[in-house]
Amino acid sequence: MDRLWERGLSPERKAFLAQSRIPEIIICNTVLLVFATGGLLVRLFVRIRYLTGINIDDLMCVTSWVFTFVLCIACMCMTKYGFGKHIGTVQDYGDRGMFLKLNFVTMLAYVLALGAIKISFCLLYLHIFPGKNFRIACWVLLAVLIAETIEETLVVIFHCHPIHKAWDATLLVQGHCVNMTVFYYINFGIKLATDLALFTMPMPMLLQLKMPVGKRVGLLIMFSLGLLVCVTSIIRVTYMKSFSKDHTWVLVDAMNWSCVEVAVANFIACIPSFKSLIAYRFPNLQRLLGLSDQGDSRIYPSARRTYSGIKLNNVAGHSHADVETGQTDSQERIIHAGIQVTIDVRVKAST
Repeated sequence: MDRLWERGLSPERKAFLAQSRIPEIIICNTVLLVFATGGLLVRLFVRIRYLTGINIDDLMCVTSWVFTFVLCIACMCMTKYGFGKHIGTVQDYGDRGMFLKLNFVTMLAYVLALGAIKISFCLLYLHIFPGKNFRIACWVLLAVLIAETIEETLVVIFHCHPIHKAWDATLLVQGHCVNMTVFYYINFGIKLATDLALFTMPMPMLLQLKMPVGKRVGLLIMFSLGLLVCVTSIIRVTYMKSFSKDHTWVLVDAMNWSCVEVAVANFIACIPSFKSLIAYRFPNLQRLLGLSDQGDSRIYPSARRTYSGIKLNNVAGHSHADVETGQTDSQERIIHAGIQVTIDVRVKAST
């Protein structure tokens, strides 16, 4: 009885309506959740077990993961209400309304997940990079990112008046809605500019590091992975289309790339922790991969600041220190403001 709508349809029409992208949606979101969750768990484990504990940038990363989880789960739940199928197969207006409600949730989760992870990157830079001008620029960018996230959140929530018109499948609710496709295209230019600023900002600082070229290139590559977020954002916007009657089908590509964008950003934010995990848990593997820092990563002028396996300048001379001396060299470890600082000291015995 539930398939009476198929009566009188041509074989071609039946074949068209039988198309389904549900397996693609389920597999895509499951894989993305596995990667994002795995990266976050490694990051938290390394910070708690080996480094300085949880910092505010870690909390923002966790916040982003929560909204990423909501986004991916909502996408998979939408398949129960026609997502991944042609709208002609969704005859019940209750199902269409539920699809639109979940779509509203995904729009909100996407904005908050992406905003939180970008803020996390900015806070990480403030922890590990010195320099007055750099930090001023970082604070300005942080303010822009926060304002951008708030603005997008408010637009998503209030793009329809009244708000519940956003999930009205019957078109009986009086009111109006903003054309979100136009908003996304306009907002895309602003987001791309801030993304490029965010992920290229550390490059000049990294180029100044006094270390072997191979290791410097490795750090540059690790930080430049953030540009993949820009690439996924560009791909996503190419799939943005105006609201169509076959919205349950047309939306699939844009939604999948939205999930890819936030999951990739979450995973990239956790990549530095993998190097620390290898260094502490698998030192033999570290030597095999050529990732050992022993004796060759001296940072100008005198100190190595360690944060998630990344070493940068710091000022020595704090009172709380644990000095280990040997016949030829020693290391002074200073814990200050939750950041581990390691200073290499060479000692020559005099006769």
